[in-house]
Amino acid sequence: MRKLLFPLLAAAALVVPAGALAHDGWHHHSVLARVSGTGSTFGAATASASGSIARSDKLGTGTFSVSLSTDWTKAMSHAGDRGTVSCAPSTATLTLTGATTTNIVTSSLTGRACTWTPKTGNAVSAFFGRGTATGAGALATLTGKTAKAFLVRKADGTVKGAVFAGSRGERSLLFSLGERQARHDTGDCGH
Repeated sequence: MRKLLFPLLAAAALVVPAGALAHDGWHHHSVLARVSGTGSTFGAATASASGSIARSDKLGTGTFSVSLSTDWTKAMSHAGDRGTVSCAPSTATLTLTGATTTNIVTSSLTGRACTWTPKTGNAVSAFFGRGTATGAGALATLTGKTAKAFLVRKADGTVKGAVFAGSRGERSLLFSLGERQARHDTGDCGH
């Protein structure tokens, strides 16, 4: 049962719309921004994505950019009846720039990139990681706090996700689920 449950949870985490991260019971006060844009496949050794801040009480409208580096030679995969989930260690450099361009948050994140390849349909990839935030302007108070990001890239190149900032104890349920699943899939269960 456990072997069947993990791929299903990973698949659900990868295909949940980014809007669910901040609405319908998923809202958490540590959500800094919802983002939306386009990007190259997260299933490659290097990837990038950029676009707009779809919603942020602290940043207003603005932009985001992220560059990923993933070591797919260390990937762990699980094949099931419905497809394959592969996850590998990944790092990202993330920048959020607010409507007031001096309001910036940056972070170097460490985490996992995962790709869900269903037996029918298109592959979906995701990155989730954490690091330390560095804030500037009105967001300088975020410096030194935990930053987390959850980004999903669909086969058509669209990217949606959420960026969290706050103390280590502030966590999104969906972020925790995805993070736990990737750790299991990559054999990094010690944290």
